[in-house]
Amino acid sequence: MVRFVQYPFEKSAACFTTTLSWHHEPTVVNKKVPAQWSPEQVRDLFKSADKNGDGKLSKEELKAAFRRLGSRWSSFRARRALRHVDANGDGVISNEELNDLINYALQCGYKL
Repeated sequence: MVRFVQYPFEKSAACFTTTLSWHHEPTVVNKKVPAQWSPEQVRDLFKSADKNGDGKLSKEELKAAFRRLGSRWSSFRARRALRHVDANGDGVISNEELNDLINYALQCGYKL
Protein backbone atom coordinates (compact mmCIF):
# COMPACT_ATOMS: atom_id res chain seq x y z
CA MET A 1 0.00 0.00 0.00
CA VAL A 2 1.34 3.42 -0.93
CA ARG A 3 0.44 6.53 1.02
CA PHE A 4 -0.16 9.79 -0.80
CA VAL A 5 -0.57 13.16 0.86
CA GLN A 6 -3.12 15.57 -0.56
CA TYR A 7 -2.82 19.22 0.35
CA PRO A 8 -5.95 21.39 0.18
CA PHE A 9 -5.52 24.52 -1.95
CA GLU A 10 -7.55 27.01 -3.95
CA LYS A 11 -7.07 27.89 -7.60
CA SER A 12 -6.89 31.51 -8.63
CA ALA A 13 -8.61 32.45 -11.90
CA ALA A 14 -6.13 35.22 -12.70
CA CYS A 15 -3.82 34.17 -15.55
CA PHE A 16 -4.53 30.50 -14.86
CA THR A 17 -2.03 30.36 -12.05
CA THR A 18 -2.46 28.33 -8.94
CA THR A 19 -2.05 29.94 -5.56
CA LEU A 20 -1.73 27.78 -2.56
CA SER A 21 -3.59 28.81 0.53
CA TRP A 22 -3.46 26.35 3.38
CA HIS A 23 -6.80 25.94 5.10
CA HIS A 24 -6.44 22.60 6.78
CA GLU A 25 -3.94 19.99 7.68
CA PRO A 26 -2.84 17.71 4.84
CA THR A 27 -5.04 14.68 4.27
CA VAL A 28 -3.39 11.27 4.01
CA VAL A 29 -4.97 9.11 1.32
CA ASN A 30 -4.21 5.40 1.12
CA LYS A 31 -4.32 4.00 -2.41
CA LYS A 32 -3.66 0.50 -3.65
CA VAL A 33 -1.01 0.42 -6.34
CA PRO A 34 -1.07 -2.70 -8.52
CA ALA A 35 1.99 -4.89 -8.01
CA GLN A 36 3.55 -7.53 -10.21
CA TRP A 37 3.15 -11.20 -9.37
CA SER A 38 6.33 -12.74 -8.02
CA PRO A 39 7.69 -15.94 -9.60
CA GLU A 40 6.94 -17.82 -6.37
CA GLN A 41 3.32 -16.64 -6.37
CA VAL A 42 2.87 -17.67 -10.01
CA ARG A 43 4.47 -21.07 -9.32
CA ASP A 44 2.09 -21.65 -6.38
CA LEU A 45 -0.88 -20.60 -8.50
CA PHE A 46 0.02 -23.00 -11.32
CA LYS A 47 0.73 -25.83 -8.86
CA SER A 48 -2.69 -25.30 -7.25
CA ALA A 49 -4.34 -25.33 -10.71
CA ASP A 50 -3.37 -29.01 -11.12
CA LYS A 51 -6.77 -30.34 -10.02
CA ASN A 52 -6.26 -34.02 -10.83
CA GLY A 53 -2.81 -34.13 -9.18
CA ASP A 54 -0.95 -35.75 -12.08
CA GLY A 55 1.84 -33.14 -12.01
CA LYS A 56 0.86 -31.81 -15.44
CA LEU A 57 -1.29 -28.85 -16.49
CA SER A 58 -3.89 -29.53 -19.16
CA LYS A 59 -5.41 -26.81 -21.33
CA GLU A 60 -8.46 -26.58 -19.06
CA GLU A 61 -6.26 -26.28 -15.95
CA LEU A 62 -4.21 -23.59 -17.71
CA LYS A 63 -7.38 -21.67 -18.57
CA ALA A 64 -8.44 -21.71 -14.92
CA ALA A 65 -4.96 -20.57 -13.80
CA PHE A 66 -4.85 -17.67 -16.28
CA ARG A 67 -8.35 -16.66 -15.21
CA ARG A 68 -7.08 -16.49 -11.61
CA LEU A 69 -4.12 -14.38 -12.80
CA GLY A 70 -6.62 -11.87 -14.18
CA SER A 71 -6.63 -12.72 -17.87
CA ARG A 72 -9.64 -11.51 -19.83
CA TRP A 73 -8.97 -14.12 -22.52
CA SER A 74 -7.93 -17.18 -20.55
CA SER A 75 -8.59 -19.60 -23.46
CA PHE A 76 -6.32 -17.56 -25.72
CA ARG A 77 -3.59 -17.39 -23.07
CA ALA A 78 -3.80 -21.14 -22.43
CA ARG A 79 -3.41 -21.91 -26.15
CA ARG A 80 -0.49 -19.46 -26.47
CA ALA A 81 1.18 -20.88 -23.36
CA LEU A 82 0.94 -24.40 -24.76
CA ARG A 83 2.35 -23.25 -28.08
CA HIS A 84 5.28 -21.40 -26.47
CA VAL A 85 6.09 -23.66 -23.55
CA ASP A 86 5.16 -27.25 -24.47
CA ALA A 87 8.59 -28.36 -25.70
CA ASN A 88 7.78 -32.05 -26.23
CA GLY A 89 4.39 -31.38 -27.89
CA ASP A 90 2.34 -33.70 -25.66
CA GLY A 91 -0.39 -31.08 -25.12
CA VAL A 92 0.24 -30.56 -21.39
CA ILE A 93 2.72 -28.59 -19.30
CA SER A 94 4.92 -30.91 -17.25
CA ASN A 95 7.07 -30.01 -14.24
CA GLU A 96 10.11 -29.70 -16.52
CA GLU A 97 8.30 -27.03 -18.54
CA LEU A 98 6.92 -25.16 -15.52
CA ASN A 99 9.74 -22.58 -15.32
CA ASP A 100 9.13 -21.59 -18.95
CA LEU A 101 5.41 -21.26 -18.19
CA ILE A 102 6.15 -19.02 -15.20
CA ASN A 103 8.38 -16.80 -17.35
CA TYR A 104 5.67 -16.62 -20.02
CA ALA A 105 3.02 -15.60 -17.45
CA LEU A 106 5.32 -12.95 -15.94
CA GLN A 107 5.99 -11.49 -19.40
CA CYS A 108 2.25 -11.04 -19.85
CA GLY A 109 2.41 -8.44 -17.05
CA TYR A 110 -0.50 -9.48 -14.85
CA LYS A 111 -1.00 -7.38 -11.71
CA LEU A 112 -2.15 -8.39 -8.26
